Amino acid sequence: MIVDYLAHHRHFIPEITDLIFGQWSDLFVADGIGKDQLRATLEVRANTERLPISVVALRDGELLGTGSIKLEEPGTKPGLSPWLAGMYIKEAYRGTGVGEQIVRALEAKAHALGVETMYLSVGSAVGFYTRLGWRVIEERVDSFGVKEVTLMSKRLGAPA
Repeated sequence: MIVDYLAHHRHFIPEITDLIFGQWSDLFVADGIGKDQLRATLEVRANTERLPISVVALRDGELLGTGSIKLEEPGTKPGLSPWLAGMYIKEAYRGTGVGEQIVRALEAKAHALGVETMYLSVGSAVGFYTRLGWRVIEERVDSFGVKEVTLMSKRLGAPA
């Protein structure tokens, strides 16, 4: 398995758009974002040297999962930046370490770009991120009036 920049694998953007929109359509709709806007957002994240940015995990040319760093998280806490986001692992590959490798790659890139602290909002995967060194900063935060999320942060370069 490899983790590489989405910029090198743009042909996966339509598939990633479908996967991510399918997973969080309630939040996208509440924010007024359609599939076309999400696809355009992924196009912007398809670069290698600046935020926002996305990566993909691949094995033998097959997409296993994806993740991004974005600059803001509408619907949660303004003023915090950047955010780990768009983490999606195909069901067959969940629990196999793919997610951890994507998170580690994004953390390393953010740190290399001078980011000291990253944030994320999460529903049920708090334990996963806690194991990777993230800490809860606020629970039960309303996200667009659609669901409650937990806000987490991680100081980059610090031991997990």
